[in-house]
Amino acid sequence: MSNPTRHFLATCLLALVLPAPSFATGPGGETAPHTKCLGAAVVSPQSPAPADPYPLMAAGWGSELGKGLMASRWVEDWSGMAAVGRAPSLKAIPISESTHLTLNSEVRLRWAARDDSQLLRGAHWDQGQLRAVFGADLRISSHIRTYVELGTGLVEGENDEAAANFDNQVSLQQLFVEVRGHAGSMLVGAMVGRQEYSDGPRQLISLSDGPNLHRTWNGVRLYTHGQRRRFGGFAFRETQLGRGAFDEKISDTERLHGLNASFIVSPGEGPNTYLDSFWIHSESAKFRVAGRVAADDRDTAGFRLWGRRGPVRFDWTMARQTGRTDGDRTIDAWGAFAVHSLQLSESGWKPRLTSRFDLASGGGAYGTGAVRDFNPLYASSNYLGESQFLALSNLLMMAPGMQLSPSAGTTLSLEFGFARRLVESDAVYAAGMRPYAGTERVSGLRIGELARLSGRWTVSQRLSLNVNLEYLKPGEVLKASGFTGGAYGYVSTTYRY
Repeated sequence: MSNPTRHFLATCLLALVLPAPSFATGPGGETAPHTKCLGAAVVSPQSPAPADPYPLMAAGWGSELGKGLMASRWVEDWSGMAAVGRAPSLKAIPISESTHLTLNSEVRLRWAARDDSQLLRGAHWDQGQLRAVFGADLRISSHIRTYVELGTGLVEGENDEAAANFDNQVSLQQLFVEVRGHAGSMLVGAMVGRQEYSDGPRQLISLSDGPNLHRTWNGVRLYTHGQRRRFGGFAFRETQLGRGAFDEKISDTERLHGLNASFIVSPGEGPNTYLDSFWIHSESAKFRVAGRVAADDRDTAGFRLWGRRGPVRFDWTMARQTGRTDGDRTIDAWGAFAVHSLQLSESGWKPRLTSRFDLASGGGAYGTGAVRDFNPLYASSNYLGESQFLALSNLLMMAPGMQLSPSAGTTLSLEFGFARRLVESDAVYAAGMRPYAGTERVSGLRIGELARLSGRWTVSQRLSLNVNLEYLKPGEVLKASGFTGGAYGYVSTTYRY
């Protein structure tokens, strides 16, 4: 048995023997609610939701996974549950009167396969993938704490071209110190060190959850949160991963800094509407322009209006990009994204209609003058599909869909997207701004249709199963350039403690 295989099996065994967390439940067995329209002044005694005067869903800490768990595990605060004797083992372990330690872990096993990879006929691969992450949160007091997280990623099968965020012996994923306190009713804090960051529209900023290891940054994050508004600032450098043990480094290849703000614009304490504004300055030494790598120095400014009104949920983002790339060429780009859903029924399978409308400018990369290709920066890895067939640049995408919940722990989603390019003289782009070679030389606008089917089953409080299937049917532009359709799918199981 090979060393990677032994490592793989040992990690799986560890996932099975660690205890599961317990959560407070209501009379019918449902998880007790913990997220209020306005934030909580103290930590929750029912779940690991942290104290924050601003609503947790809009506080910039990342997405909730359900039952109080968060995508970024450092956000969770188990001290409230510990105070009432409800915390599971290894959570809020008392060290002294004011100090406690929380341990967490996540193991994800995934089998993924592609047919006609990169839309090239006959290119096929399949992989077994493992994510294993272990974290420790030492809270010295209510004002200071340190968080450390280690991660490993393994690939079995077609791993010759696996990047370091998939195939990695062990990495120091996060190590930061946070200091926080109150100035009147405002929560004020600073985080310094290596950390995850996902505060912003998911079309621009995300953790990149598709790979085995999340994206992390090195630097400082500042925040001020009140009951109806919050402000933040950040200055980061990229964590550049190697494949070995603790061989990652802080790199100047990618830099990111900026400012953001969020405001509650709806009256009262009902379902809120939020207006977020943002300015992001990005510097990249490896941006692709017309298929070649060039330096890119870009400012992205815009706003996001999102929230819920009755059965309707909406999320609108507008962004404008300026700067310089590829030597001394100016940038003149923009993007507009609108995501909606309509709840048709609160009973039965709870059907919900969904829709996405994405517009991202293109043009200029293969000519002279201004470059108008929109740069999606660090967009969510699954926003346009984990297949990464398409990128948010030179793109018009309309994608209606439907979501069903056959049971309390099961969700099924179907989406069918129609993709066109905006500028004929510019390429069709895949993830990472990789152009489909030759598409810039053919006429036509229709890229094709992208069908996506996904499902999630929450087996228990610690275990979930996911399935995802995607197929891109080529349109006239791809066919004329010699490309075929492509399929991608995965089945995964995730354990979180």
